[in-house]
Amino acid sequence: MTRVTATEFKNNIGAFSDAAMSEPVIITSHQRDRLVLLSADEYRRLTGLPEGITEGDKLRITRGLERHRNTIMELAKR
Repeated sequence: MTRVTATEFKNNIGAFSDAAMSEPVIITSHQRDRLVLLSADEYRRLTGLPEGITEGDKLRITRGLERHRNTIMELAKR
């Protein structure tokens, strides 16, 4: 894993963005890990979100299911 300071990242964002396509890049501030830059594919793999589905979509689907849960449970009993 690559580890860089926030200043190094700011000055070389293109290079570190390219590096994040193959491995996470840890960005530090005051010698502490602050952020991790990773590819969109790796983010989707870690979160279980398929391509094209956003966090907002996932939240809306979850809310819709919760809202209709009682109806679904009643129908399932029939």
